[in-house]
Amino acid sequence: MIRMPRPAIALVLFAGLLPVACGTVNTTSTRSAPSEDSVATNAQINDLFTEIFLHVRGVRKFPTRSGVLQAQVDVANDGFNTRGFSYLFTWQDERGNPILGPMHVWKTARVAAGGSITISSVAPGPEATDFSIQVRRAEN
Repeated sequence: MIRMPRPAIALVLFAGLLPVACGTVNTTSTRSAPSEDSVATNAQINDLFTEIFLHVRGVRKFPTRSGVLQAQVDVANDGFNTRGFSYLFTWQDERGNPILGPMHVWKTARVAAGGSITISSVAPGPEATDFSIQVRRAEN
């Protein structure tokens, strides 16, 4: 049996963990409860691989100064690698009909390992009362 001194064992363990920890993000927040603008969500998961690492931490909807609604969605990455994804906000009127306009396009974003970002959209007009968001893996 080979005996290694304790400092050597610690160095080997640290070196083994280093690739896992590189590039991850630590986050501290003062918020302990949902904001007043938080809304309940209903998710339909079709890509389980993406759901394992990327998930929604919070969704908010509130009026801007001009009176139209703004949506904010917090997306977190629990994986060990930076994740790219595309997203599309679709705004609807009070009857649930989509309101399509020039801003109704897929956009891309990246989330660092262990980090989170907030993506947002402003409604195309005052007739918009609700929204949905679609998320998919980024195309390389």
